[in-house]
Amino acid sequence: MDCNRPYFFDKDGDERMVKQNPVNWQALANLVERESRTSLPQRPWDILDLGCHTGGFLELINNRFGKRLDGGSFIKSLAGVEPIESARDEAEKRMPWATFDAWIEETPTCSIDLVVGHEFLYLVQDLYFWTRQLKRILRPEGGAFISLGSHGENTAWLRWRKPLLELYGHTSYIYQPINILDTGYHAGFNMELHRLHTQPQTEMRYSPPEDGWGEFVSAKEALDFQQQKYVFIFYPKR
Repeated sequence: MDCNRPYFFDKDGDERMVKQNPVNWQALANLVERESRTSLPQRPWDILDLGCHTGGFLELINNRFGKRLDGGSFIKSLAGVEPIESARDEAEKRMPWATFDAWIEETPTCSIDLVVGHEFLYLVQDLYFWTRQLKRILRPEGGAFISLGSHGENTAWLRWRKPLLELYGHTSYIYQPINILDTGYHAGFNMELHRLHTQPQTEMRYSPPEDGWGEFVSAKEALDFQQQKYVFIFYPKR
């Protein structure tokens, strides 16, 4: 991806993305909460958000898991990875107590209990390298919850790839779900695949027609796009 741009899309596009994504973030947080009761350590977590952009999802995670009824916290520390410097600066302003780096390679080995990430994996060029970095940074009892649209099976995404490169300089990569599951397994993970949204999402939450590249051509396409969003769960083999 082009990390020298001041925005992922442009100023208006990035602001709209931040406003549109909470419904996806909330769904991912719901899955983390549900699965963590039996699959993550029952102590405060060191949490990392990959592709954290300006920190909106990390802030939601902080609000969601930062307090318990007994007055304790599920959070020991918060961190984010964001290669676009200006977005990373905004995240640091939003959450000055958190730690932010540009690349996953900067995260210390065996330092993270919970990794989360929403819609960034299609920007990863080397899936083999990335899964091994994920294995390196996770503690053995930890886990990663990574959401991604099924881009290889979605006509909307196939239509958007070229404008994403031409307008914003971002090269995208299509990974079939089976390829992600297989690569994760061979990197040393037990893999699970879940739907991000358990109920249909009726809102058209992506770029409107005036943008000229991200519009849906039908209501069915908009629903299909949402229902093909997956969550890949990576648990180190124990």
